[in-house]
Amino acid sequence: MNLTDLTDAYQRLVKAAQGITDASPITDAERADVAWLLAHIALSDRVLTTAARELLGGATSVVVDNQPAMDAQAIDDLIAGTTHPRRIEVLHGNAVELMDLLKLIPEGSWSADTQLRIHDRDGQHVSDSQLTWSGLIDIRAKQNIPGHAVRLAELGNRG
Repeated sequence: MNLTDLTDAYQRLVKAAQGITDASPITDAERADVAWLLAHIALSDRVLTTAARELLGGATSVVVDNQPAMDAQAIDDLIAGTTHPRRIEVLHGNAVELMDLLKLIPEGSWSADTQLRIHDRDGQHVSDSQLTWSGLIDIRAKQNIPGHAVRLAELGNRG
């Protein structure tokens, strides 16, 4: 599968996150949202990395449950243990690890059945859906990561 869109999306996300500094004129609530978002994406990539490893191990279907990436304690711990620049490094490192694994997935595994379980910020289960692995990665590449990058870029371009 062509990963150009996902690579570009992550590059824009990291650049947008780096555009937010201590001098950025954003509110404390917005800073907290930025920290939450970076932690959430980093944790989401860990979930996807686990599923990618399952596919590389020969699985014909995977479950991608975002609960660990919405877990308040995990997010709080990541935020408490890092600075903004360090959160960007963690996010970037997790994205690179995911991308490296995606490059190894055989072409036939991209059509693997994928059950997507979505939880909200409060940890409540909100939906389940079925799609292919390539469909999930395509959503991440064209909607999820770009949407987060736009939000961060808006905050970083104030002033």
